[in-house]
This record gives sequence, structure tokens and C-alpha cells, in this order.
Amino acid sequence: MKARVIQPLFAQDAPGLDKSFEWTIKELDKCDASLDIVVLPEFSEVPGKTSDKGFLEVVDKYGPVLLEACSRTARRCSTLVFVGAIDTSWPVPRNGTFVYGRDGSLLGKYYKQHLTAGEWKRYGLDKSYTEEWSQPLMMDIEGVRYAFLTCYDFYFYEAFSNLARWKPDVIIGCSHQRSDPFRALDIINSFCAYNTGAYLVRASVSMGKKSKIGGCSCVVAPTGEILGNLYSKIRSLDVTFDPKAKYLKPAGYGNPPALHSEYIEIGRRPWKYRPGGSAIVPPLSETPAERSRFVVAGSSKPMAAIGAAVGEGVQEIVLALKCEDGKILADGGVPFEKVLAKFSCHVIMKLQLEGVWSGQMRAALEDLVFIYDAQDHVYYSEI
Repeated sequence: MKARVIQPLFAQDAPGLDKSFEWTIKELDKCDASLDIVVLPEFSEVPGKTSDKGFLEVVDKYGPVLLEACSRTARRCSTLVFVGAIDTSWPVPRNGTFVYGRDGSLLGKYYKQHLTAGEWKRYGLDKSYTEEWSQPLMMDIEGVRYAFLTCYDFYFYEAFSNLARWKPDVIIGCSHQRSDPFRALDIINSFCAYNTGAYLVRASVSMGKKSKIGGCSCVVAPTGEILGNLYSKIRSLDVTFDPKAKYLKPAGYGNPPALHSEYIEIGRRPWKYRPGGSAIVPPLSETPAERSRFVVAGSSKPMAAIGAAVGEGVQEIVLALKCEDGKILADGGVPFEKVLAKFSCHVIMKLQLEGVWSGQMRAALEDLVFIYDAQDHVYYSEI
């Protein structure tokens, strides 16, 4: 497989942005039939600075031009084209990766799973779909399994082990990273490829030919070896590799060689790590003020009542807590730690503190909440 990554300059002003976008289109026009895949950065229609309001104005101006050029290139070169662009077909625009087939048709879209605050606060992009469980997007194209990460997605290493379960061959990374030094990006990119057992093909933007940050459009092998890296160069990079060539490591204790992810799965202990999975709900800061509540007081079997309420999708439970003989107890005399152990981050908890709490016991309560990683899912009220 011959892959090309295209790395334009991130422009610092409006005239430079226009020039950088024109450069990107010219690079697409240079593509030929020797290529199997072409990857462009995130926000490829906005390769530079804009005002908050001006961002979507540039998307409207250049988005259709970019997508048509990508479709045209895919068709002309009989290649696959992956491009990061804003999908304006939704009522609220989404940050997407568009996938064009060899005939120029749109095969599918990936939507970024971890939006920066600026994307939804400043630019008004949709993040609602990120607040619910979803499986990783996998696209089987001509016998090759493609997975996707977009910019900020690369920083959430806990997602890598889940991607690895789906056995991708190639991970497409459309990025707009502009602040990390080269060494950090090399580590992140190699770590991603090594942990997922896939080739990483990543395109980003250059911050200038002499810059030591951002950029790093690259191709990385499952061994973590960087097969090619543009660093701060403003051009395209071609790398040829076999997407089916896997790296198998010694699994130890007489076990046969295995993918890194398979070796890790043997000893994984998920209950030792941070709360995760489909049962986790958004934190308090992202939960509507008007939400469904369940008051635990009066329940004859508090744990069962909480479990039933959480299972039915109640957004908040109200718990009364008190101190007794140095212990923190919830309704019905249930140790509060037992509640946290089963329901931490599965629901918002309003903790009503009954009686007098010493500074030591209040600190003990806050320590418990921290230990179970629930500090973003609880709030307190005094009775």
C-alpha cells in the first residue's frame, strides 16, 4: 500500500489562509494512480487562523470546494481519500473525517469523539453524540480494516486498547495539532501504533518551516517505528507498507508470539482503573439542571433501590449521609463506600450531609469521592 499524507501551512492571517487552501488543492491535483490512500488534516478547509464567527464562514466558503476536490482526486487517481472537514449536513455542524472511494463516491464518515472546548464553545460544533456510548467505527475497504482518530482523540490512551480489540490494519489520523513539540508527538504516534497493532497514517498542519512544534504528518508501523515524518515541512510524504504485516511479540511463559494488545488482555484488571464503559454518564458540568431525580430515603433496601433507579436511567440520586463511630453511612446504614464501589460515575449523586461533620470527617468523605473518581459526579448540600 502506498500512502500519501499532505501537510499544508497553518496560516496566521486571512490572505495566508486562502493561499494555504489553494496549496492544498494543488497538492491534491498532483496525486496520481500510484497511490492507494491519501490523507489530509483535520479542518482542511480552514488551514489557518479565523475569528470565532469567521470559522464557519470559511467552512461555508471552502468546504464544498474541498470535498469536491477530494472526490475528484479519488476518482481521477482511483485511490482512497480521507479528509478532515466539517460536516454541515447536520442541524449543528460536526467535526468529521470523510472517506471517498476509488470511484469518487462517499463511503462513510467518522466523527471526532473528543472535542476541545473551543470547538463547541467558540465554533458551535455539535458534541451531543460524544455524550453517549458508541463502538469504534471500523470500515472494511478492499480487505483492509480502517479505524479513525482525530487530533484530540490521540490523547486518550484508554481508547487504544478498545480500538485494538477490533483488529484494525490502518488507523487514519486527521489532525490540527499546533502546540506539542516533535518529541511528544513522536511518542504519542508510536504509542498509538504499537498499542493498537496497526499502521498509523496521520496528516496535520505545519506551523512554519523552522517550527519545532506541531506538524509531524507521518506513517508509523505497528512496531512503533516511524517510517516517514514531515515534521515542519510544507509538502506531501509518500510511504509504502504492507497493511497486513503485523508485529507479534514474545508473550512469555511458553506462550506463542502475540499482538501487543492480545498479550495485555491476558492480564488486564479493569476494576483497578478509572471508571469506564457504556454505563458511565456525563459529569455534573454537562448534565442539564432539569434532570430526573430519585430520593433514596425511606427505601427498605437502599442498594437495590439505587440499582433499580440507575438501571431505569434516573439522572440523579439523592443520598443522606451521616457520621457514626468514625464511619460514613448512607440511607439505611449502608456504608457510603459500598455505594461508590457499585455506582460511582453511573449517576449524579446529591449528598445531603446530616448532623455535624468535623473537618476530619469531611476530608475523609472527599477522599472517598476522589478514590472512586467521582468528584465530577457528586455535589453536596448541608441539612
